Amino acid sequence: MKIKALVKSLALTAGIAASFSSYADFVEFKVDEGSAFAGGSVITANKLNGGYVENLTFDGAGNFNADAFATFGQFFNAGRSVKGSGLNSFYTLYATFDAQGTVTETANGFNFVGTQGGFQFYLDADNNTDIANFSDLSLMNTADDILLGGSSSLGANLGSSVTSNGVTTTSFNFDFFNFELTAAGDQYFVSPQPFSMMVNVNGDFDTFDPTGKQSTTGDVSAQFYEVPEPSTLAVLALGLLGLGATSRRKA
Repeated sequence: MKIKALVKSLALTAGIAASFSSYADFVEFKVDEGSAFAGGSVITANKLNGGYVENLTFDGAGNFNADAFATFGQFFNAGRSVKGSGLNSFYTLYATFDAQGTVTETANGFNFVGTQGGFQFYLDADNNTDIANFSDLSLMNTADDILLGGSSSLGANLGSSVTSNGVTTTSFNFDFFNFELTAAGDQYFVSPQPFSMMVNVNGDFDTFDPTGKQSTTGDVSAQFYEVPEPSTLAVLALGLLGLGATSRRKA
C-alpha cells in the first residue's frame, strides 16, 4: 500500500471515531433529582426531549453564526415518557448553544455544517429562567441556575432543508465530544460512573431562507453515548496497517 493510500486509511480510522454515534448504542443514564429539589428521587432515562429557539446570521459568502437556547422538559426511556420525574414541574434543564460554520445551497434546499461550536448545560432550580430579549437570546432570572456541564468540542454534524413535491423537511444531527460535568453535575448525573460521555443532539427546525439574519424554532432531543475505548480505536488502526502490509506483499 502506498503512503498516500495508507494515510487515507488512517484518516478513515479517525473518521470512524468521529462518527461513532452513527452506530453507537445510546446509553441509559440515571439522574438524582434529590439534588434539584427536596423529595426528588433517582430517575432512569436514555433521552431528553425539548424545544429551542435559534438566531442565525449568514454573511452572504457561505458562512453562518448561530446562537440557541433550548429547554428540556421530559425524560424518555425506550420510547416511553418517564413517570414520576419533577422535571418541568419543580425544576428545568436548559442549554445554551453557539456554532459557526458553512452553508451550501442544493438543488432542493440547503445544507449547513458547523466548523466549531459548543454548549453549556444548566439546571434551573426555581423553574423560572426565560428569554429576556429574543434579538440576542439573553436570559433573565438566572441567579439560581446551576451549571451542570458542557462541551466545546463539536464533532460530526449536519443540518439540512429539503423540499420535494412541495413539502419541506428539515433536520439536524450534531455530536459533541468531551462532555465534562461540574461538581454539581456529578451530583445530578449519578450513573454511569465515571460519566465519560459524548452527546448527540438532533431534531428539526422551522424552515427559513439562509440569508441575512434569521430566527427559527424547533424540537430537540439529547442522548449520550460512551467514548470508544482506546483499544477499540487501536484495533481499527492495526487492522488498517495490516491491510497495508498485505497489499505491499501482494504488490
